[in-house]
Formats: sequence, C-alpha cells, structure tokens
Amino acid sequence: MATRYAWVLNLDGDLELARGPGYCPTAGVRRALAGLETVCAAQLLADRDMRVDDDTPAGAARGMIGRAFCPTPRALARLARAGAELEPSPPLDVLRKVNARSFAAALGQTMHHARFVSTLADARAHLALDPEIGDAWRIKRSYGMAGRGHRIVSRSPREADIAFLPRWIAEGGAQIEPNVPIDCEYAQHAAIERDGALHAGALTRQEVDRSGAWIASARVRDGEVSEALREAVFEQLQQAAHALRGAGFFGPFGVDAFTWRAKSGEPQIRARSEINARYSMGFAVGMGIARGAGLGGLARPAKSAIPPR
Repeated sequence: MATRYAWVLNLDGDLELARGPGYCPTAGVRRALAGLETVCAAQLLADRDMRVDDDTPAGAARGMIGRAFCPTPRALARLARAGAELEPSPPLDVLRKVNARSFAAALGQTMHHARFVSTLADARAHLALDPEIGDAWRIKRSYGMAGRGHRIVSRSPREADIAFLPRWIAEGGAQIEPNVPIDCEYAQHAAIERDGALHAGALTRQEVDRSGAWIASARVRDGEVSEALREAVFEQLQQAAHALRGAGFFGPFGVDAFTWRAKSGEPQIRARSEINARYSMGFAVGMGIARGAGLGGLARPAKSAIPPR
C-alpha cells in the first residue's frame, strides 16, 4: 500500500523563522496565502493524503508520515498533535541559517551593486551610492516568501522612506540591490537526500504578478531559452547544493533566477536571485513527479549533466 502523508502547508514558514517562538500568522497573512495553499495542496498531496491545520483533531493522522512545506517548530508540533510519524528534517538553527538571505549572499552576489547589510550604517551608506543600473533600489528583508518582504525605494531615499529598515535589520539584515526591469523569472528545484545525493529537476518558467508573487510554473521546453541560461542556473543550483550540504541541510530546495535588460537593451541573466531551502511553489512541476509521490524514484543526473528539459 502506498505511503500516506499528513501535510502542513505552512507557506509562512519563513516568517516563523524570522520571528521565532510564539509566532502566529496574522489574519492578513492567512488571507494572502489561502489561495496559494489550495494550489500547493493540489500539486503536492495525493488523494489519500491529509492536510493538517490547527483544526485537525488530535490523533487524526496516526499511521501517516508527517511532512511540512517548511519543517518549523510550529509545523512539527501540528503534525505531532495529529499523531503523524515525523519524517527526518534539518534542525531549526540550520533552517534559519540557510533560508536567510545572508546565506545566499555569502555565496557571492549575482548582480552589480547588490549587497547584504546587517547594520543601519551600512544600509545608509549603500543606499547613497549611484548603482548606474536600474531605476531605484529594491530592499528585501532577510526572510520572505510569496513575493512579500520587498520594498522599492528611490535612489538616495529620505529617512522617512526607509523607516522600516531598523525592524528589518533587527530581524537579521537586509539585501539591497538595484531594481531592474525583469523580462522573465525562472526556478530550478532539487532535493538533497540525507546521504548527500542530489536530485535535480528541470528549469521552470514562473508566472508572477506585479508584486512578484507566484501565480504558476511550467517546464521550459527545448529551444525556449539559451543553453547559456540553462547552464548558468544549473551551475548556481550545484553551488547552492554544495553550500547547503556543508551547512547540514537536507531536503527540498530551489534556486530562483531571472532575465532582465540593461539600459542599452542588452539581455542579462541573473542566474541566482534567491535560494529557498524548503518546498516552494512549482516544486512538483519542476521535479516532474506525480501528486504526492514524494522524493522517491527520481532519476539522479550525472554530476556534470544538465538535468532533463
């Protein structure tokens, strides 16, 4: 008989990582994520799987394997109360480390004039620069999800324009980068097993709304993008996997990327804009797995090979 999974679809897991014990989503967060949770459930859950939330009766998931979108303490507590057998997951300190934007920044910035800052003085100094690209600055909080946690401010902003920054710095810092015109957004998903084996999925194109929030994903077909783009994103995926292993992480992850145009009109590739060390929207599409099939049975690509298209 196929394994049954009990899922907690905590798409707000990054907020819990940022705010720590006692975190509880606001009504606004619940409303913002409700539709995405429904789509996520359709992608990841098999017909006999169960979705666990705060209203699930105690013991209702006995005999099932407990799995979370992001295995935070709040998510694991829900699964335990429901009676599910928790699958192995990285410790909280590892999750906090690898999902912070400082982790991706430490691998090297992938855009000119981008910088991760951990003090207000450094933030003000960087915002005073002329980046020469983009029309403004984009500031990202250390932990964010579903297109949330981004602010766009003008070059050399007034203090009133960055009044939010002290709070963001206190949460762990902020990524500051030029705001550039994006042509298309991409993602490549993967999973690291506990023994370090890497399962890489196909490159996907992401449809997003004006705020950058995910709408849909589709596999990139042959001839839709250049081999240079495929190879660049896959190289960043491999680099991310190496760093994640070194930090003690295992499980699902993904790398976001995008293309944009310089003022000259020349197309540019940003092969890594984010690392999401958890499940993410479009994971099942990129990995080419049936609903609820989990990570088993995925073909392992050769270390030097570009994964299937």
